[in-house]
Amino acid sequence: MDQSRTTPHSLFTTGTLGDSSNDSGDGDAPTNDWGVDKVAGSDLVLALYGVICVVGVTGNLLVCIVLLRVRSLRSNTSDFLVHLSLVDLMVCVLVIPYKILPPLSQSPPPNPTIWGQFRCRLYVSQYLFWACAVTSVFNLIMVNLERFAAIVHPHEYKRIFATRNKFLMIVSCWILAFLTKSFILFLYEEDPASGCRFLGWPSKGFQAAIGVCNFTFNLFAPFVLMISVQWKVISTLKKQAKALTAQTAILDLNPTDRRKMWQLRVTQILVRTLLAFGLTFAACWAPNQFMFLLYNLGVQFSFASPVYHFGVILAVCNSCVNPIIYTMTNQQFRIGIRMAFGMEKQSAQVVDGTTATSGMVTLSTRVGAK
Repeated sequence: MDQSRTTPHSLFTTGTLGDSSNDSGDGDAPTNDWGVDKVAGSDLVLALYGVICVVGVTGNLLVCIVLLRVRSLRSNTSDFLVHLSLVDLMVCVLVIPYKILPPLSQSPPPNPTIWGQFRCRLYVSQYLFWACAVTSVFNLIMVNLERFAAIVHPHEYKRIFATRNKFLMIVSCWILAFLTKSFILFLYEEDPASGCRFLGWPSKGFQAAIGVCNFTFNLFAPFVLMISVQWKVISTLKKQAKALTAQTAILDLNPTDRRKMWQLRVTQILVRTLLAFGLTFAACWAPNQFMFLLYNLGVQFSFASPVYHFGVILAVCNSCVNPIIYTMTNQQFRIGIRMAFGMEKQSAQVVDGTTATSGMVTLSTRVGAK
């Protein structure tokens, strides 16, 4: 039996979940043979992964190009969004060897050297793939916290999100992601005879603990935090809008008030976009994470079932839908696309009689920083 491509932590396996032979630690594990799992190797599944990769790579590259080239769109928020797109781009690229090209997903020949150990524990185990996926989750949390600080705590915003601190936050996303997935490194080893193999879980208790921690830190806690933050942000924006509306109802709407009202609407659009990011993240990752949790708690079900593959495909989809959401919900970003490719000159835009630049993210940051 080929023992090298088992990845129980990621649910990228075939076989039966909860089989005691898979968890006993004796090295016996289900295979990832493309000839065995007809669903994984089907034309439909491979085509879906291909579409995800094409859309994900194209969309995330587009976000990076636009936010980096159009100066009026640059801000702290855009820096986090560029980083998010780069991480999602890496996830989409890593799908190619793991899911689309069967020869690259097969076990490499045994290599009992240091290089073989690194290849087994970092690449074959899919540690890099899942570390990048979790980095994307943590970065999405940072984007939400940045908006929260700008709108709810504007006086401390500049101090908290200074350039040095922003860089440290981005680095911390990577460090935390690699740490939370570090248990994968100890579940695999390069065997001189059979190559990279799954060692099995040290104990049922350890496996259950990993399952609960993984579910908590990768899905439950990020989702609760993002929704809580967005709820507070939306409540704050409603209060600001109510106060500004009451003020303009008493006094004439002067140019300054018009600009504030427009900036407030722009900020609300960005907040709705980030809320859509959070809800989409939960919808995409919930099936996969629930299956992994149940697997680690001893529930038996088949890795070769269509339900399992639907969960995996949905999870990978999260790395390609954010650019789509951003484009569909953000008119200023669509204008930025034309600017980035020279189809429209960057110029002032008149909104409600007020002249303002077309940089949606920049203006939303200025509103929160006041």
